[in-house]
Amino acid sequence: MGISVLNICAGDLVTLKGLSNQKEKPIGIVKRNIDDKTFEIIWVNEGLASRFALVDMAKAHRLEVISSADQQSV
Repeated sequence: MGISVLNICAGDLVTLKGLSNQKEKPIGIVKRNIDDKTFEIIWVNEGLASRFALVDMAKAHRLEVISSADQQSV
């Protein structure tokens, strides 16, 4: 269903893995890649993010891409 962890890029919409049966789940936008496995996330729905105790950084193995950003060269 989701896109591989190896393909997470800035601008992608992400959520936490394993929440497919949840009605409400935190959604974030990847701001930047901090290192190979850690990303800085801007959580869109901050109320849900705080309920899940999310901070502005997340490891790739915890994330699932909902929608991939179109990466065009400038």
